[in-house]
Amino acid sequence: MSKGFSEIKAIFGPGGKLEKALRDFEFRCSQRDMALLIAGAIKSGQPAAVEAGTGTGKTFGYLIPLVLSGKKAVISTGTKNLQEQIVLKDIPILEKALGLSVDAVLMKGRRNYLCLYRYDQNMGQRALFDDEEKRKASRIEQWLKTTVYADRSELEWMADGDPDWDNISASSEQCLGSKCPFGEDCFLNRLRARAAKASIVIVNHHLFFADMKVREAGFGGVIPRCEIAVFDEAHEIENTATAYFGLSVGTAQVTELADDLEREIRGSRAAGGGVKERRSMKVKDAARDLFSHFRDCAERGGLDEATLLSLAKGPVAGLSAALEELADDPCVKKSDSAGIQAIGARAGAISAALKDVVSKRDQGWVHWYERRKRSVSIYCSPLDISGRLSELLYSKFSSVIITSATLSTGEGFSYIASRLGLPQETRTGLFPSHFDFKKQSILYIPDDLPSPDEAGFGPAVAKRIEEIVRRSSGRALVLFTSYQNLNLTWERLDGRLPYRLLRQGSAPRASLLNDFKEDIHSVLLATSSFWQGVDVPGEALSCLIIDKLPFESPSDPLVAARIREMNKRGDNPFMGYQIPVAELSLKQGIGRLIRKKSDIGVVALLDKRVITRSYGAIFLESIPPIPLTRRIEDITDFFKEVDFECSPGAGK
Repeated sequence: MSKGFSEIKAIFGPGGKLEKALRDFEFRCSQRDMALLIAGAIKSGQPAAVEAGTGTGKTFGYLIPLVLSGKKAVISTGTKNLQEQIVLKDIPILEKALGLSVDAVLMKGRRNYLCLYRYDQNMGQRALFDDEEKRKASRIEQWLKTTVYADRSELEWMADGDPDWDNISASSEQCLGSKCPFGEDCFLNRLRARAAKASIVIVNHHLFFADMKVREAGFGGVIPRCEIAVFDEAHEIENTATAYFGLSVGTAQVTELADDLEREIRGSRAAGGGVKERRSMKVKDAARDLFSHFRDCAERGGLDEATLLSLAKGPVAGLSAALEELADDPCVKKSDSAGIQAIGARAGAISAALKDVVSKRDQGWVHWYERRKRSVSIYCSPLDISGRLSELLYSKFSSVIITSATLSTGEGFSYIASRLGLPQETRTGLFPSHFDFKKQSILYIPDDLPSPDEAGFGPAVAKRIEEIVRRSSGRALVLFTSYQNLNLTWERLDGRLPYRLLRQGSAPRASLLNDFKEDIHSVLLATSSFWQGVDVPGEALSCLIIDKLPFESPSDPLVAARIREMNKRGDNPFMGYQIPVAELSLKQGIGRLIRKKSDIGVVALLDKRVITRSYGAIFLESIPPIPLTRRIEDITDFFKEVDFECSPGAGK
């Protein structure tokens, strides 16, 4: 046995280093075996795909083999929360337990950091500020004297979505590069230099694939070259990579450019200000024309050839022309201001991208749009990214490790392997959670509700949710597959429960989760973004309610296009695509309930298709072995057995 493998056994095993150093450490053979598999993959230069159930301790499962390998690695996560957990919690614990020094650095997307040039532009005219703005500017100024990398998260007093941060953050489009007068003091340059020296660089999926796209175009990346890549929360890779391997242009991007130009004009003494302002107004007018084309459309939809041609000859042509006029204007191209010159270059690039995004492509792509309240974005997305990942990911690293609590489906790793283009030599490992689901939980699936495809499902579900949360005395997270059912349930429950009722969208996500944790008997209604990344151990989340199986909407343009492609090939899209995706989503949702060994709770899945349709068995086999009941009375009995207050209507 090699030294590396024996070291891992000595660290993870019973009586090992972790158990001796950490008071709450519990030996888990799944964690040890996961670490051994990853160590083997790193040593042999092979990829690995690892599903590690909740409670496995997967961060230590890959961190320790990485550290022992001595190779430079990048760890990519799906969320900022996990990034910060690894850097601020897991690595310090590891260092203390093993007596090691781990040289790790956290890198976030550019907009998380302050740009000194944009700060100087926007904070330089304080005479025009009101008292509150002056106080805010003063606090930022004091912060800049002590911060190392000017990370937005350090400003705990600044509210989420504060527009002032958008005005001073460091976006790639607005970066002046070598022409920036603040280049020597740039916080991002300082962070890059630090990352180049670190042994482990921690990023998120968006930054990883944005960096990959930049490198593919022949430019220097932000993330330093690494030997190993680890993707935690890897079930999100396909959606993120699809976004970056495709094309997208939006009117918000154009309006931001025009606003930046006007800001530069105000701060510049260069001639031709009036001409440039007229160019800016023309660009904004053309962007409004493009948005107006979609004003009465659905929020999201596909774009067929006829519509693309109409756009290309109409509002897209008008906007492209306005951007090109701005880019080619001598007052812009020959301006003394590096900022104005950079805006001209941006205008030319956006114009070219607009033409590209509405150009006809082969069958492997889909054109679609997304409309928001004041803007619209046009997309051209690949339907299959497996080939691109083979070319740009697996061939660039000595080993690529992907891990998540949800990677496998009924057919093992074959679905995720086909979607992500995993090489044939990929090592796979399935390590179930060590929680005792048979004792810690029950699964309630009623057979007396309408099916989701029948009339009356929404109102019936809202009524049943009320009955369930009264039996659980609140303490419930309710996950919906659509806002329609969420709103129906809100309308029924608002003012009727003796518990606090929280709803997604009424406050920032972090604030809602904090309120839900602190108010033990509260009920939180949420949709897609709460199906994953929610970690509420303990009594506050003792009841998880899911309205129906999380099938993706067939009207979604990407989903519809993938279904069409599979039908053309003679494949079965329902069994080969829609069910596997729903399986993974359901596993993610159910994973919110039992987060530690002492947790107990009820899962209520209000979709009788799981027990009435032949495909329902696939879902039941893919989730943990939770005892099944069809009787709502068993929910009351379950909570009575664990000494939870559970009388109907009992409040806090």
